[in-house]
Amino acid sequence: MEISRQKFLIGAASTLLIPAVEVAEARSTIITKLPSSKAKRLAWTIDDGVSADAVRSYLDIAEKGEHHLTLFLSSMYSSWRTHSKQISRLLAEGKIQLGNHTVNHKDLTTLSTQQIKKQLLDCHNFMINEYGYDARPYYRPPYGSSNTKVRSVAADLGYTFTAMWYGSFGDNFGVPEERIVQFAKKWIADERILIDHCNRLKTQSSLKQIQDIMRARGLKSVTLKEAFGKNFK
Repeated sequence: MEISRQKFLIGAASTLLIPAVEVAEARSTIITKLPSSKAKRLAWTIDDGVSADAVRSYLDIAEKGEHHLTLFLSSMYSSWRTHSKQISRLLAEGKIQLGNHTVNHKDLTTLSTQQIKKQLLDCHNFMINEYGYDARPYYRPPYGSSNTKVRSVAADLGYTFTAMWYGSFGDNFGVPEERIVQFAKKWIADERILIDHCNRLKTQSSLKQIQDIMRARGLKSVTLKEAFGKNFK
């Protein structure tokens, strides 16, 4: 009978009397790149959701089908309800994936164990109730701020993949569009996980330039689920 990696680690820990927090940490995987593949691919991941218009612009990119996107949502933002029907349809078509980015984007390393659980569970339950979608095992800690306690609590809830990133489009508020494109040129490459944000509406020109860079380099964006597959859960 095949033994899952999780059960093996728990059994081994019990035998060696390893403390429970270390077991949870052992079940947690931090990712910044995709597994090697013959296909040239990257993961275009988008966080937060302050702007409903920005969320829609990324959903429309995924709608076209060339690039599949992973959206790490913070459930406090109404944009995720505004576009609920389109999100549900794209999930069913496999063109997008959702990840847990907590309720209101607090630094999890500053919170208690119960507060961390609430941040993750409330966002998790939002996705279940709104889309019938279970985002496990992928979550992204706000600000990329994580430690052993955060990863252990997340792993206990089934969020065993801490999705970090290899490069950023640097699209903070106030950053000019040409600078975002410069970051895209710098970081877009095979196997990388790239972070973007849907907090302000980018021009169609800059979004097109980002996609043109990917196309020129022979790359397509895939979701994390597509890249890692069920055997990595």
